[in-house]
Amino acid sequence: MISVVLLFITAIPKSNAQEPDLSKFHDSKEKITALTSYCESLRINPGGKSNFPALQQAALKGISITPETDAADRARFFFYCAIANYYQVKFDSAQYYFYQSLREAQKAKSAEYISSACVALIPVNFQLRQQNKVDSCKDILQSILDTTHNKKILQDGYSAMGSYYQQKAYYNTAQDYLIKSIELRKPIADTTSDIKLKLDYAIQCYLLSKQYENTDVLDKSLDILREGQPFSNYSPVVSLRYLSSFTEIYVLLGNIDSALNYANRIEQLTRNSPVVSSEQVSANLNIAKYYLGHMETQKALPYITLADTLANRSKSPLLLYQAAIWKGRYLEEMGKFAQAIVSLNQSLSPAKQFSKEQYTEALKYMALAQKGAGNANEAINYYEQYADQSDSLTKEKISQNLADQETRYETNKKEQHIVSLSKENKLELLELQTANRTRLFLIFGLVALGIIALLLYFIYRNKENTNQILNERNNQLDLLNQKLVVANNTKARLFGIIGHDLRSPVSQIVQFLQIQKESNNPLSEVARLNYEKKLYKASENVLETMEDLLLWSKSQMQQFKPQFNDIYIAEIIQKELAHSTQLVGEKDLKINMQIQPDYSIKTDENFATVVIRNLLQNALKYSDKGSTIDIHVEDESLHISNKCSNTNAEYLNDILNSKEVNSKSSGLGLQIANDLAFSIHSKIQFLQDDQDQIISVFSWKI
Repeated sequence: MISVVLLFITAIPKSNAQEPDLSKFHDSKEKITALTSYCESLRINPGGKSNFPALQQAALKGISITPETDAADRARFFFYCAIANYYQVKFDSAQYYFYQSLREAQKAKSAEYISSACVALIPVNFQLRQQNKVDSCKDILQSILDTTHNKKILQDGYSAMGSYYQQKAYYNTAQDYLIKSIELRKPIADTTSDIKLKLDYAIQCYLLSKQYENTDVLDKSLDILREGQPFSNYSPVVSLRYLSSFTEIYVLLGNIDSALNYANRIEQLTRNSPVVSSEQVSANLNIAKYYLGHMETQKALPYITLADTLANRSKSPLLLYQAAIWKGRYLEEMGKFAQAIVSLNQSLSPAKQFSKEQYTEALKYMALAQKGAGNANEAINYYEQYADQSDSLTKEKISQNLADQETRYETNKKEQHIVSLSKENKLELLELQTANRTRLFLIFGLVALGIIALLLYFIYRNKENTNQILNERNNQLDLLNQKLVVANNTKARLFGIIGHDLRSPVSQIVQFLQIQKESNNPLSEVARLNYEKKLYKASENVLETMEDLLLWSKSQMQQFKPQFNDIYIAEIIQKELAHSTQLVGEKDLKINMQIQPDYSIKTDENFATVVIRNLLQNALKYSDKGSTIDIHVEDESLHISNKCSNTNAEYLNDILNSKEVNSKSSGLGLQIANDLAFSIHSKIQFLQDDQDQIISVFSWKI
C-alpha cells in the first residue's frame, strides 16, 4: 500500500533531462530557477532508478546555493532530496529531508509545500513505525484541508488521509476521503493529456477498491476497479496490481473462470520478468484458496506449487510465509500431517509479525495438522492459541469499527460546522460592507460634531449587539456542552453495560458452536440435548438483555417519549413468572400473588415490563431456598417481598442508585430498571423488615 501511495511522487519516464550549466547564469535567482526545473524534470521523468542519485545531487546543490531567506525554494529542494533518498531505499534519510522541507515550508507559510511534505511523510512514518509522527503530520494536513479551496492540495491531501485511516483499519473513514479525492480527479482524468494525472486517478480507484474489499462490499470494489482500469495501463506496476485485485475479488465472489482469466494475464505480463512480483504469488494463492475452500484439493496443487516456487525465487519473507501457510493447508487436507506441520512451522513466526489474521489462520491449520498426526496435547495447545488470538482479533476489530464510526461522525460534524461558519462569515462580511457604506454617507453628510455623535452611537450599538450575540452564543455553547456531557456519559455507560451483560452469553454461544463444529465424535442424545438447552438459554439471555438495552437506550433520547396506556399488572407478572419456572423449581419457591386480574395502572407497558421483570428476577435470585415470595399492590405501589438472608436492602439500594458502571459486578439490570422507572415518573426502592424480608417497591404515583 505504501509503495502505491508514493507513486504519486513520480510518474513514468518520458525523456532524459539535461543538467543546466549554472555558470551561464549570473543572477542567483536564475540559477535557482534553472536548477528547480531540472530537479522537477528528474522527479516526474526519473528514467529508471539510476537517475535518483542525480536528483539527490542536484537537490543538494540547490540547497547549498539557496539563501536562508528563500524558504519556499529551500522547501522544494529538500523535498526533491527526500524523494531521491526514498527511492534509493534510504528511508531514514528520506524522512529527515521531508521534515526539513516541512520546516522550510512552514517558514514560507506555503500551504501547498506544507501539504506536499505531510502527504509524503504520512506513509514514510508508517513504514518506519513511528505512530506519533504519523499523527502529527496528519493533524497538520487536516488543518490545511479544513481551510483551503486549492483542488491540487485537496486531491493529494484526501488521498493521504485515506492512506492514514486505512493503516489504522478505519475503513469507512478511509473510503470517505478516497471518494472525495476521486471526485476531484475524475473530471481532470477524463479530459487531460497528462499521463501522470490519469495514473493518479487509477491509483485512487485501486486504493478505494481495497477499502471496499476490506469491508466486504465486493460489488463496489469491482465497479471502482473497472472505473480506473482504462487509466492503469500507463504504468506496468499499477496495471499488475489491477490484475491481481481482479483475481482476488472474483475468487471472493466465487467466479473462478474470471479469476483464472486475470491470473493468466498476470502470468503473460510477467513471463519474461527477471523479478518476481508479489502479484504473481498472491494470484496463484488466491486460486488455490478457492479450490481448497470448494474441496477441490487436487486442482489447488499446481497453483500452490507455483506460488511456493515463485516465493522461494523472490526470497521475500512476506511471500514465503504466505506460500507456506497455504502449502501447509493443502498438505493437511491431503492427510500429510507431518509435512503440513513443517510447512506451517515456517509460517508462524513471520505471520505473527506481518498479519494477525494470517497468524490466526496458521494456528488453526497447525492445530488440525497436529490433531491429524495424533499429537493431542500439541493440537490442544495450538487450538487454545488460535481461540485466544481469534478472540483478541475480534475485540480489536470491534474496537476499530467503533472508533472508525466515531471518527467518521466527528469528521462529518466538523465539515458541516465549517460550511456553517463559512456562510456566517459571508453574511457578516456583507453586513460590514453595508455598514461601511452607510458610515461613509453619514461622514460626508454631517458636520464634525454630528459625525462624532453618530459614530459614538453606532459604536455603542454595535458593542451592545456584539455582547448580545456573544451571550446568546455562550448560552448555546453551554447547552451544547451539557448535552455532550450527557451523551458521553450515556455512551460510556452503554458500552460498559454491553461489555458486562452481552460479552459472557455471546462467548458461551460461540464456545458451544465451536465445540460442536470441531468435535469429530458424534454427541450422545443426552449431551446433544444438554448443549441445545444451554445454547437456547444463552441465546434467550442475549435476546432479553438486548431488548432491555435497546429500550434503555431509547429512554436516554430526548425526543423519545413513553406511551402511557392502561396496563394490567397481574397479566405482566404471570407472563414473567412463566419464564422463570426452572429457577422457581430449582429453589423450591412458592409464589403468593394477591393481585386482581382487572387491576390496571396508566403507564408505558414496555418500560413497566422491564422494571417488573428485573424486580422479579432479583427476588428469585436472592430468595432463600424453600421460601415464599409475596406479591401484592398497596397504596398504588407493587410490593414483592421475599425471605433473604444473604443480602440486605441497603446493598440493593446502593446498586440501584449507583451512577458508575462496574463490569466486574452485577446489578446493571437494576440500574437500567431504575432509569426506565424514572422515565415513566415512577420510583423503585428496597425495604427490609425484622424477619429479613426484602421488599421491592415499585411506585407509580410519586
